[in-house]
Amino acid sequence: MVLPNLAGLLVLAAGTVFMFLVTPWERIKELFWFGLVGGLVVALVLIYLLQEVLGFWLFQRADLLAVQGVPLLLAAGWIPVVIAYGHLLAQYRSWAQVVLIMLTFPAVATVIHVAMLANNMLFYANWTLPMTFGLSLAIHLALAAYLYLAGRLDNLKETVRT
Repeated sequence: MVLPNLAGLLVLAAGTVFMFLVTPWERIKELFWFGLVGGLVVALVLIYLLQEVLGFWLFQRADLLAVQGVPLLLAAGWIPVVIAYGHLLAQYRSWAQVVLIMLTFPAVATVIHVAMLANNMLFYANWTLPMTFGLSLAIHLALAAYLYLAGRLDNLKETVRT
């Protein structure tokens, strides 16, 4: 196992650096609650359901902080990622670019799972990597739909009308 108990801290640190590299401070403040709910709350509920209730996932030695087996820093790592995601969705007018963003974030989440599986920090039971990608894609589409319906993706409204 490489870097036991540090996956959550690494995801949080990498996500925070990425957010600050691609998202202006004003947008970070504007999207904070979106990141908190769409990132942290969704991650906590998802991990709890898939690990504790359904038994599909099992995190072991993945995080410095865990409550009832739920890795807290790993879940918190989704706050900056969701903020950056929301910001990037609002930057492009081309559907091709937006679709690329919508596919890239779930792909990266799946790669994180691959690394955690390879390091015995995550175990699957009746679950697969394509299911991880599909679930992550569904979550990212729901986040995008919320932003669109809330009027936060004005860049796409012109594209939809034409």
